[in-house]
Amino acid sequence: MVSHLNERKKLDYGIDAPGIRMGMCLISIAGLTIIYLTILGRSGWLKGLQTVSFVLILLGTILTLYGTFMAGYMTYSSKIGKLKTRDFLLDGAGKYLKWEVVKQSLDIGCGKGLLLIGAAKRIRVGISIGIDIWNAKDQSNNNENATFHNAEIEGVSEKIKIQTADARQLPFENETIDLVMSHWVVHNIESENEQLKSLDEMYRVLKPGGVIVLADIQNVRKYKSHFEHLGAVTIDYNDGGFESKVMSILSGRTYVPQSVICVKPK
Repeated sequence: MVSHLNERKKLDYGIDAPGIRMGMCLISIAGLTIIYLTILGRSGWLKGLQTVSFVLILLGTILTLYGTFMAGYMTYSSKIGKLKTRDFLLDGAGKYLKWEVVKQSLDIGCGKGLLLIGAAKRIRVGISIGIDIWNAKDQSNNNENATFHNAEIEGVSEKIKIQTADARQLPFENETIDLVMSHWVVHNIESENEQLKSLDEMYRVLKPGGVIVLADIQNVRKYKSHFEHLGAVTIDYNDGGFESKVMSILSGRTYVPQSVICVKPK
């Protein structure tokens, strides 16, 4: 009974890109299968073919190591890494805005509430709003109930508001939001024009003097340039450092985590 209650109280911000993580697990299993069949084959169909056997063992080893590492990294990133990223991003935003005067923050593509709830914990008297289209392909078990569950655990259920909405057509008036946030969302929008449309919307609803915090796994430098084109001032750009460079190589440049913080001039 006690373990069941503990499980109910456990925070869960989901596994990002669960399909890709599953694919990495399958790659690892394929590698192990190749190794196993090659070892068996040495006394049969591979007997005497030492070079072929060596190549197959090497291939299997590479696939196993790659799949295991990537699946493990994605699990760590989803369960632990992004909580550290949340603190890093909101600490950065806090250098350029006063949490005690924030009336409304907006998390675009809030999912299970990572930044939504993080902002709500810092806001004194305002409200933290989250919008999403609740796509389970982008995050496991992505739904409003899961978001409220996390908010209740973190003690901010009375300070958040959630609604279904598209990042390319935000249901908010011009210049009404103090802080706009987005974490690993924009790259999921299919075309570049539609991605830029979502950035236009972020800037439209942001108050003069307000802050935009955006983190993503692709195209962050391009998003930074677009915000500057709209008139924003970049106050922080994090290129992800060594980790981002390594993961870029391992993922074929499909995973390059970076972030940018911008301010809308008054």
